[in-house]
Amino acid sequence: MINIYEPNIYKYKNSAIDAIQSGWISNHGEFIENSSKKLKEILNVKHVILMANGTCATHCLFLALKYKYPQINKIYVPNNCYVAAWNCLLMEYDKTNIEVMKMDINTWNICVDEEYIKNLDNNSSVLIVHNLGNIVNVPRLKQIRPDLIFIEDNCEGFTGKYDNIYSGTSNCSLCSSVSFYGNKIITTGEGGAFITNDDDIYSYIIKAYSQGMSSIRYLHDTPAYNYRMTNIQAAFLFDQFNDFDSIINNKRQIFNNYKNLLSSLINTNKIDIFKEEDNTISANWIFSIRLINNNKTIQETMEYFKKFNVDIRPFFYPINKHEHLKDIQFDDNISYILNKEIIMIPSSPLITYDTQKYVVNIVTNFVNEIDIIEINDSNIHLLLEFLSNSLPSSFRYFQTRTIDTIKNHVLTLLLVKDGIPIGYSHIDYDIHSDRYWFGICILHCYHNQGYGNFMMNYILSDSKIKQINNNNNIYLTVDNDNIYAIKLYIKHNFNEINKNELLTTMLLTK
Repeated sequence: MINIYEPNIYKYKNSAIDAIQSGWISNHGEFIENSSKKLKEILNVKHVILMANGTCATHCLFLALKYKYPQINKIYVPNNCYVAAWNCLLMEYDKTNIEVMKMDINTWNICVDEEYIKNLDNNSSVLIVHNLGNIVNVPRLKQIRPDLIFIEDNCEGFTGKYDNIYSGTSNCSLCSSVSFYGNKIITTGEGGAFITNDDDIYSYIIKAYSQGMSSIRYLHDTPAYNYRMTNIQAAFLFDQFNDFDSIINNKRQIFNNYKNLLSSLINTNKIDIFKEEDNTISANWIFSIRLINNNKTIQETMEYFKKFNVDIRPFFYPINKHEHLKDIQFDDNISYILNKEIIMIPSSPLITYDTQKYVVNIVTNFVNEIDIIEINDSNIHLLLEFLSNSLPSSFRYFQTRTIDTIKNHVLTLLLVKDGIPIGYSHIDYDIHSDRYWFGICILHCYHNQGYGNFMMNYILSDSKIKQINNNNNIYLTVDNDNIYAIKLYIKHNFNEINKNELLTTMLLTK
């Protein structure tokens, strides 16, 4: 399975090992201070508080808002974002304080149309969430509505920029949160940070996040939490912060690769990627695409990619799709479209270019309605439809066999395009030779379009086939003059073991 994200943490563990060996494994130790200082330097901010995770940091946004602006009685939130943002709000406010904002079909963030922002209520705050790393230009919004109080959930937007500064660092917002979760660009497995330039807010949160202790040990003067990061987590951070530019450049290259590989699908309006606001640079977090006019359900889309060993994630659901938030009334068709059509695709810092090409191939086949199905009693009519075509002369399997022979197959597959079968493949067990045999056929008019490669990738990655190959041999025969097929088989680890005047026999390498 090509996982949606795998952190590249192995080269950044030396300081964590040092922290363990030093015995400073809780929230005290040199790396807490060193990483806080390094992050302040990178972001050019006054205050950084490292925290146990991004959700703790996001909760502190609302602690800070309530402390600094107790008169605020309405908080605007996106209709689509990760649920932690809303849950953190509900730790300090009631549902009646929530006002849902409509979404933008192009940016996948809140609508930032000037007239729309001008019409937001007075005495309100806006929770900015930089969905999937696409940055909302907060300084622009503050210029439109200087009376609104902005707070930023920057957990997905960390390393992005607006107006040439890092998102979450502007004085136009009260404070921001960052996540260092395992799927983030900089990671400690868990971990987060609270960011602010406000001295008063910093003084309040530095107590609230750490038990609220007064100047006298074990005397506490405010309700508080234990949101502290460990020295081991901070040590992982420290090594990554010291290689910050390299990490960012690597992710930028991965995103550029995807944009180039997907350009034809984007240009033909089959998929889309989010549009950046003016004067913003997105964080290259998880590459995501919008499958325009996707007619499959979210579950069907997920199952399709899973079948080809590609791990994907759907976009965030509208707020009232969640059971505990279902009574919040807000209908916005764009939110449902975004949720249904956007998927996140594998974007690990360790992903190879060849793997990216494979992922793009699956995306291409999905939007072109190309699928591989396993033949059973309910769909055997599709096999009969395929066999009714004029088949290539090199495929002679059914010339001496009836369709009932598939009962001896380990696996029988059809490649279907727009509902029409255009390719066939099987793994057959021949009782007479006591051998497993591989067979494949693509209709003439679909040759040289990558379909044979696609089918072979699929069938040879099937767990049943892998198990057979571990314990037995899998063979095939091919006409000697079928050069293109022989090249394809060699590419998929079949090697020649015998050859006569007409046929070459090949064996799949274990």
